[in-house]
Amino acid sequence: MKNVFHRVKQFWRSLNAGVGAHERRLLSEYLDPPARALFERMSLNDQRHSLDLLYLLRERGETDESLLQAALLHDVGKAQAQIRLWQRVAYVLMGKLPGRMRARFCASSRRDWRYPFFVLAHHTELGAELARRAGCSAEVVALIRDHQRPIPPQIATSSRRRLSALQSADED
Repeated sequence: MKNVFHRVKQFWRSLNAGVGAHERRLLSEYLDPPARALFERMSLNDQRHSLDLLYLLRERGETDESLLQAALLHDVGKAQAQIRLWQRVAYVLMGKLPGRMRARFCASSRRDWRYPFFVLAHHTELGAELARRAGCSAEVVALIRDHQRPIPPQIATSSRRRLSALQSADED
């Protein structure tokens, strides 16, 4: 039931997404110009979500620079395609399909009608590569890449804490 409520909340927020001028100025506290350019490529909905994530982490007392940068850029891979709201909803609903069916549907990187689904399925890897090319730290790149994966047991304690904080905030 929590997941349903979370998805309804996400849907409602997407209909009312906005980013203020003061929030755009705030970005310079966390992101250098190449990273800010990545943020600006994201949809308004993803920008709003990322800023909300930043605020939530700060409310929870987080000050780690890599974690806060990753919060702002964790969904930047989604900027690789124009993803419409209905495609996001369809992708979530596809999560109810058997794993192989969804994976096969989202496997093609060809720029056809399925490309937005490919981007949604692979946005973590795509975003990590964009962040790496923009000069983000290895820690930020790793957080973006891993933010939807189970936390591996061999990960260093500080990285585990950051990743856990990012995942927890992203689920709220």
